[in-house]
Amino acid sequence: MSAPGSPTTRRPRLRLEILGRNVLVCIVIGFGVAIVANLGRGFPPPFQQVALSVLVSLLIYSIAQILIHLLWPWIVLWEGGRKFGLLAGIFFVAGISGYLLVVTGEVLALGDPVDFPWRTLLYPLLVMGGGIALVVGLLIYTFDYLRDRLAASVARVKEVEFAERELHLARGLQSRLLPPSEIEGDGYRIAARNLPARVVAGDFYDVFPLADGTLGLVVADVAGKGMAAALIMASVKAILPFLAAERSPEQALRELNRRLAAELSPREFVALAYARYDPADGALEFTNAGLPDPYLLSLSGPARPVECPGPRLPLGMRREVEYQSRKIVLAPGDRLLFLTDGLPEAPGKGGEPLGYTALAELIDPGNSPSLSDPAAWLDGLLEQVRAATSVDLEDDWTVLLLERLRG
Repeated sequence: MSAPGSPTTRRPRLRLEILGRNVLVCIVIGFGVAIVANLGRGFPPPFQQVALSVLVSLLIYSIAQILIHLLWPWIVLWEGGRKFGLLAGIFFVAGISGYLLVVTGEVLALGDPVDFPWRTLLYPLLVMGGGIALVVGLLIYTFDYLRDRLAASVARVKEVEFAERELHLARGLQSRLLPPSEIEGDGYRIAARNLPARVVAGDFYDVFPLADGTLGLVVADVAGKGMAAALIMASVKAILPFLAAERSPEQALRELNRRLAAELSPREFVALAYARYDPADGALEFTNAGLPDPYLLSLSGPARPVECPGPRLPLGMRREVEYQSRKIVLAPGDRLLFLTDGLPEAPGKGGEPLGYTALAELIDPGNSPSLSDPAAWLDGLLEQVRAATSVDLEDDWTVLLLERLRG
């Protein structure tokens, strides 16, 4: 009988606890065989028979281990039934060899091997020994195999739990990088929401003051999801306020695009809209690099998209892109909604995307009576989009609502 090593591609190494356990199993089996063999001769069995049976068991175990280590390069090449059959053959050969060595030693010790009843006694004994070694060896192999599979499964579960903890920690850090979801200052109110499709989002928004008293507003969607997109998001969020300090929106995005084109891989890019808002007079200048058009919400009419002239290529896809700006003036009470494409492209009940037409109907102020509070209106909009689409987010959702206050 034998216990193989771990069912991996590496040559197995016996650990002390496994070696001790298998030797103990050999002793117990040898002792049991001796008892069964001597039931007709009285109980307890003679000491010599017990010692001989234990010796046979240990010898079979040692032979099987030697064969497994010698044949391991071939064992690992086979899987399933072939591997199982090869191990069964090893156990059977080890059982026959162990009994044959011990019986031969006994016969030589008697000094008359010619008169030994080889056919009537030895052959059945060898078959019995091989059969016992085969059954017990396969049982031990199955036990070790299941134990190693269980240990590997536990290790994978621990890795998954560790990765999930790391992701939740990363999401917490990412959330702290974002500005507050509700901001109010002289002449404006801002509400924003960032809903990740996974634990860590690739979308982000930002609000930062500039030296001339204006306000920088950013909504962005990094290609992809997960940690890679989150790292690009953190990099863009960190560098854009410095580029925007002394540049217009179109100049800031041109420079940011050059830097990202030099650093990102061909499949990495950032869709981003950047606006510069002056609370004193409601003037707003924005540049759009690949995001949906923002929506102007006015009490005097329906919501309408505000298009930006020039190329709309996302940042990082081509080194030189001549982005252009659009200037508008918000009247007191007007609102401007920036969003990523996760909302209009969210799959509906039938699997088709929600679409910009249906989204515009949900955005229209006539369908949203709660206009006094930007945060409540924004939450209501997201609830309506969720009700019209599937429950699970397939892409990040990010929205930012800017309102010019009256007076």
